[in-house]
Amino acid sequence: MQVEKTQTQPIYNISSIRDFRWSIHLDLLRGLASLLVFLGHMRLLLFIEYLEISNPSFLIKRLNSLTVLGHQSVMIFFVLSGFFISSSVIRRIQQKQWSWVNYLVDRLTRLYIVLIPALLLSSFWDSLGIKIFGTGQDSFYGEKFHNGHLATYKILENFTFQNALGTIAFVQTIFVDLFGSNKAVWSLAYEFWYYILFPSIILFFCVKSLKARVFYAFLASGILLMVGSEIRIYFLVWLMGALVSICHPSKYLKNKNILNSLIILSILILCIALISERFISNPKIADFLIGIYTAGMIYLLVNSRSQITREGAYEKFSKGLAGCSYTLYLVHMPILCFIRACVIGDRPWEPDILHLLLALIIVAFVFLYAVVIAHFTEAKTDKFRKLIMSWIKNRRLNQA
Repeated sequence: MQVEKTQTQPIYNISSIRDFRWSIHLDLLRGLASLLVFLGHMRLLLFIEYLEISNPSFLIKRLNSLTVLGHQSVMIFFVLSGFFISSSVIRRIQQKQWSWVNYLVDRLTRLYIVLIPALLLSSFWDSLGIKIFGTGQDSFYGEKFHNGHLATYKILENFTFQNALGTIAFVQTIFVDLFGSNKAVWSLAYEFWYYILFPSIILFFCVKSLKARVFYAFLASGILLMVGSEIRIYFLVWLMGALVSICHPSKYLKNKNILNSLIILSILILCIALISERFISNPKIADFLIGIYTAGMIYLLVNSRSQITREGAYEKFSKGLAGCSYTLYLVHMPILCFIRACVIGDRPWEPDILHLLLALIIVAFVFLYAVVIAHFTEAKTDKFRKLIMSWIKNRRLNQA
């Protein structure tokens, strides 16, 4: 496949970003976003609705503000994904090193090495919960305790082999429902099709062959038609991250004092936007604002080119949290649902000191559970990817 050389600069070298301090900041952002999704689901499952609390204290108000940011955090994921994936895609095309095989191996190993174990664990926890607690009207796995946005589906109805296969094929929310209690997998369908859609659009403009251009036009059009309006709309949020990867730095950003001031300001604006997002009547407008603010903050951070001279506590914490973020995102929901069925009776908890302490213990337990799983899955991504690429290379040599 012939690819025309593009002139888009700068494209960040993903293989070397670990040398720069801004990569650590983005690691922290990714890890915290995953944690906020987890905490949001924990609050919805364990505690009564905030509006049911009479005279909430200052602490309860702050905790509520912190634990209602799950959906907003997914917007941060989309922008980060758009930045990293687009940088990799455009660089490979510019260097005439593009290969769909290599690209898909990169993406699918990253996705499947956690997704497959997560689906197996979902099956285990849901099966155990259904066996112990049943599916009657009084059971959590039946009809009684679904509240808030978690009321949009029932675990038993979605606990099907068809939904599991659909999730593996990344067509959940498109052709099949979410699998069992694992509501968090919805965003993977969005991500996967963005992974295919973006290079298809870029290659349409870069390849010389008319046949190839027609192929990529049909591929991109087919995906856009298939995925539905929701995924099409949020592709624009994902593209905000892609825009950052090709934006030239402003001459004003060469002044470190101005740059640092803007970075601090952008972080404050993003925090304010996250907290105030739920007060905006149109949720999609709010999501786009989160995407814009996140992209702006990333743009400022990546233009801070200071290198890492030593790895301190902050660097280790950021890398560690980011290193289990994808696993935490995919495995927390089923075990949280099982814990919810085990420890809570007819009514969710009131947010008093005792129950907040119990919730803290549950948070620590589930987080450690995710860390252990990440050690055997997410941490092995590069090793697994090299193994797959080696197998493909050997197979090609044998066929030659």
